Amino acid sequence: TEIADQNVDRTIEVNFDGTTYEMIYPGSEPARGEDEVVFFKYFDSIVRASVGEEARDFVFLHAGVVGWNGKAIVLPGDSYKGKSTLVAELVRAGAEYYSDDFALFNSDGLLYPFHRHLAMRRRDNFDPYSLTVEELEGKYGYEPIPTGLVLFTEYVKGSRFRPRRMSAGEGVLELVQYALSMRQRSEFAFRVLNNIASRAIIISSRRGTAETFAKTLLNFVDNHGN
Repeated sequence: TEIADQNVDRTIEVNFDGTTYEMIYPGSEPARGEDEVVFFKYFDSIVRASVGEEARDFVFLHAGVVGWNGKAIVLPGDSYKGKSTLVAELVRAGAEYYSDDFALFNSDGLLYPFHRHLAMRRRDNFDPYSLTVEELEGKYGYEPIPTGLVLFTEYVKGSRFRPRRMSAGEGVLELVQYALSMRQRSEFAFRVLNNIASRAIIISSRRGTAETFAKTLLNFVDNHGN
């Protein structure tokens, strides 16, 4: 289908010859596959990343997010680092679900929800599956909220939570690598990230399993929240 209005930021072409799906994405080699489910999951991830890179009014940060007592707990991280697992356990423990994929911040640094089914992986074979907030008997967060805590963490077997407080400057330098908007609108992204870092507590620590760590983290926020 031809696009009537050519004033677009980016185009993605999808073709199907009856057997193979093909996606043509500017700046990349064509992606092809015969498995419809796998192909369109990849397509979905490309679309979401493209929207994040081109967004004019929001900074998209690769992070899991929950709301707790009116403020956001932001968990920046790459894929396969356990963000969704930790977000699921925090929601199970009573936090509000905002996202397990992207944190969306407006120009004032307020966080907006980015709801979808949580993308989980099974422990025995790492097969993907979806998990809903309803299955967790949890609740969604809908209102824009300020950030109370930014936590850089990863699971390391046998680790204990030993948080190290980071300065606002350190926090921004760490957040930059997860901000999709840096590729197209770096000045705007820096301004928003500075806004967030100047108001939130920023810490880093390894952690144990998400099941045991979730309540530890919420207790930490209750005792140290700003």
